[in-house]
Amino acid sequence: MLEIRHYVKKVLNTAFHVVDLPSVSLDALWYDVFFLRTGQGKTTVFPKSFDSITNQNLKALHIILANLLYDKESQIPDFSKDSLFEYLTNTLQILCELVPNYNTWTTDAERAEELIRSLFHSLGFLPENETKEYFRDRYLSIDSRERIRILDETKKAQERAKEILRQMKLKEEEEAASKYNRE
Repeated sequence: MLEIRHYVKKVLNTAFHVVDLPSVSLDALWYDVFFLRTGQGKTTVFPKSFDSITNQNLKALHIILANLLYDKESQIPDFSKDSLFEYLTNTLQILCELVPNYNTWTTDAERAEELIRSLFHSLGFLPENETKEYFRDRYLSIDSRERIRILDETKKAQERAKEILRQMKLKEEEEAASKYNRE
């Protein structure tokens, strides 16, 4: 494998200006990827067809990843079709919901890196010159799902703190009123 920056550059240079999203056959793209990688021609690559996808942003993410995996110079090792299918049907859908505009993935270097790291994480790849610990830490630091989880936890903690302060203030007011009534 190459360094992560090679793959980030590949995603950032995806040429969507030459792609007619509505007419692209995702099944044909994935067939080409697997034919290049395995040399075997099969009529169906995955258990389920991706041609039924109508969400243009999700379709664009498929194109970005197919382009990345089709690249002969990328030195991506062999991978399990089952792992890729799982990633494409589950994780990619979630990423598409979190970052709904596909242009973000091809114009923001951090989002491009997140997309690649999420794919590599699912396929068990480790880019050149990275340890497992570094890969994991960097992935978690840019992961949109992790960022949203942390923001939600922070919001809940702030709400709990506000509620505690409100209860303390209420109790102080009750004590002051009680003391006033005794005097």
